[in-house]
Amino acid sequence: MPLSVTRHLSSDTLLAERDRLVLWIPVLLATGVGLYFAWPYEPPLSLPLRALFLLTCLFIVVRRRFFLRLFTIATALVALGFLAAQYRTASVVTPVFSGGKYFRGLEGRIDDIQIKEKGQKLFLTALRIDDIPTAQTPVRISVTLRKHYPELHVGNHAQLKALLFAPPGPAIPGGYDFSRGFYFERVGAVGFSPSAPVVIEQGEISGFDAWLTALRLAINERIVAPMYKENGPVAAAMMVGEQSAVSEEVNDSMRASGLYHVLSISGLHMSIAAGLLYVFMRLLLSLYPPWALRLPVKKIAAAFGLLGAFVYLLLAGHPVPAVRSFVMVACVMAAILLDRRGISMYSLAWAAALILLFQPEALLGASFQLSFAATIAILALYERYSYLLHDSLASVPRKIRLYFFGLMLTSLAASLATAPLVIYNFNRFPLWGIGANMLMVPLATFWIMPAAVLAFVAMPLGLEHWPLQWLDTGIGWMIAGSKWIAAMPHASVAVVSPSWWGIVLCIYGVLWLCLWQGAWRLLGLPLVVIGLSTVALHEPYDLLVSDDATKIAMRMEDNNWLFLRGRADSFDAQLWLKTHGKSEAFTLSDLKDKPNAPRCDEKICEATVRGYDIAVARKKDAQKELCGKDVDIVIVEDYIDDEACAAIPLVIDRRFLKHAGAVGIRFPRAGIVIDTSEELRGRRPWVPY
Repeated sequence: MPLSVTRHLSSDTLLAERDRLVLWIPVLLATGVGLYFAWPYEPPLSLPLRALFLLTCLFIVVRRRFFLRLFTIATALVALGFLAAQYRTASVVTPVFSGGKYFRGLEGRIDDIQIKEKGQKLFLTALRIDDIPTAQTPVRISVTLRKHYPELHVGNHAQLKALLFAPPGPAIPGGYDFSRGFYFERVGAVGFSPSAPVVIEQGEISGFDAWLTALRLAINERIVAPMYKENGPVAAAMMVGEQSAVSEEVNDSMRASGLYHVLSISGLHMSIAAGLLYVFMRLLLSLYPPWALRLPVKKIAAAFGLLGAFVYLLLAGHPVPAVRSFVMVACVMAAILLDRRGISMYSLAWAAALILLFQPEALLGASFQLSFAATIAILALYERYSYLLHDSLASVPRKIRLYFFGLMLTSLAASLATAPLVIYNFNRFPLWGIGANMLMVPLATFWIMPAAVLAFVAMPLGLEHWPLQWLDTGIGWMIAGSKWIAAMPHASVAVVSPSWWGIVLCIYGVLWLCLWQGAWRLLGLPLVVIGLSTVALHEPYDLLVSDDATKIAMRMEDNNWLFLRGRADSFDAQLWLKTHGKSEAFTLSDLKDKPNAPRCDEKICEATVRGYDIAVARKKDAQKELCGKDVDIVIVEDYIDDEACAAIPLVIDRRFLKHAGAVGIRFPRAGIVIDTSEELRGRRPWVPY
C-alpha cells in the first residue's frame, strides 16, 4: 500500500476518534513514570526539563503537521510523567538505615497505629535514637509490637527499645522492592520491640492528619468491639481501610475465591455509600411537598452524596482505589449538579492523571493496576453494550435477570482485564472468581454496605450496635462463602509470571482494546496474547538464597523445591514458590532415606544441584568445617575466612550478601549464572548504600 494512502487512512482513523485522544493522557504519563522507576540510577533533574524544552521548540516548528504535532505532545506527556516521579522522589527524601541491625533505645511521637492480627505496629516521628546522629536519623520508622497495648494513642510520646534495620529489599532478584514503598511513606527503618513501650508524655493531637488518624482508629475500635472476632477486622477494612488485622486465613480464602477486592475501599464501596446517601436524601426531601416543588431536590441530594463520599475517603486514609473511586463519584455528582452526563471513561482518565501527577509511585502497586484495569474494562463494556442490559419498561423478573446477567458480564470483563496483572503480581488465578462475585457482590450491595452506612450515621448518637449486628451477619455469610469457594477443586491455580516486557505488552493491549472505539481496537488482542505467551520464557532458578542466608532452597530434578534451610511457610519462601508457580515445597524430613536426597545432619547439609555440589552451614559453629569440603558452592550465615575457603569457586557469606542481597543462581551448561537483587535494584534513593 502506498505511503500516502497509509498516511491518509491513519489520519482519518485518528480524526474519527479525536475525542478519545484525551484518554491517552494518563497512559503517556504512566509511561514516563514507569521509565523513571526502571532507570538503573537516579537521573539528573535536567534530563526531563531539557526534553520538555526541546519538545516545546519542536511543537512550535511542526504545529501545522498533524502527526508530528501529536507525537510531540505525546512525548512531552511522557517527559512530564518522568518529571513528576522524579520530583516526588526528591520531595520525600529521608535518611535510610544502611545494612546491619541495631538494638537501640529510642523515643518518638506516635504518628499512626496499625492493629494487627497479633500485636500492633507503631509509626513514630520526631525521633531520637541512641548512638544515631540527628542527620542520620530517619524521619519516620515503624516498630512491630508483640501485643496490643490499648493505652497507646496517636500523639503520645513513647520510649522503647527495638531491633532496627533497613527496610527490606526484594526477596528474590527482580522482585518487588519493599524498601521503595517504605521510602515514599518516609519510613527509613523498620524494627521489632520485644518489650512494652513506655508513654513518657501524653501529648496532644496536632494537625488535621493526626486528628483524622486518631478518629479513624477510634471508629475502628467501635466497629470491631461488638462483632465476631473474624468478622470485625473485615468490617474495619471495608469501612475505614484498616486491613492489617484481617486474619491470614480470611485473606487466603478471599484471594483464592477472587473476592479480595472486597476488602479494599474501592469503587464498589464508594459508589454504594454515595448512592445510598443520594437516594436517602432525595427521598427524604421529596416527602415534604413544598420542598419537593420549590427546591432542586436532586441537586441537594447529589451534594450530600458528594460530601459523604469525601468524608468516606478521609476516614479510609485515602488509598489509591478510594481516590480513584472518589474522583469518579465526584464526576457523577458534579454532573448531576451541572445537568450533565456523569460517569464515563473521561472521569476515569482524569482520576488516573491526578494520581500519577501527585502520587506517581502508586503506578507500581497492584492496587492501582488492578483497580484501573477492572474499571476501564467495565466502562468499555457498558459503552458498547449498555443497551442490552437496560430496559426501563421490563417486568420485575426480567429486571432481576438483567441485573444478574450484567453482573456476570461485569465480573467477566473485570476478570479478563485483570488476569495478566493478577498472574504477574500474585502468580495466582482464581478460576471461580466470576461465580464468587455473582454470589457475593449482591450481598455486599444490598446487605453489607447499607448496614455500614447506617453504622456510620448512627455512631455520633451511640446507636451503632444494631447496624453492626446486621453488618456482622452479612460479613459472616461472605467469609463463609469465600471459604466454600476457596475449598473447591482448582479454586486458585498457581502460574508463573509473564516477563516484565510481556506484562507491558498486555497492559498496552488491554488499553488499546478498551480506549479506542473503531475496529482497529482489536489490534490490542495480539499484544495481550504475545504478552501472556512470555510465560513460556520463564527461566526458573536452581538455587535461591535469602539476603541473610537463613533461607536456602534448591530446585530438584522433578522441578519441585526443597528447603535446605528455613521454613517453607515463611514470607520469603512462599514468594519464591509463587514466583515459580508452586504452592508447596519439600522439607528434608520428607526426603529422608530416599535415593539422591541431600546428606544432612544438625550442622551441615550437602546436596547436588544440576551436577554442582553445594554445602550449607545450618549452624554458625559448623562454618569452619565447610572449607575442607570438595564442593563448588559454600553458603554460610556469618563471615567466613577468605583464605580458608580459597579453593571453593563460590562462597556466599555475610560479606557477599551485604552487597548482593537475595541471590538467585542458575546452572546452565556454560557455568554458574548469578542474579542478585542489589544489582537489579540499581542505585536509587531508597536503596541503602
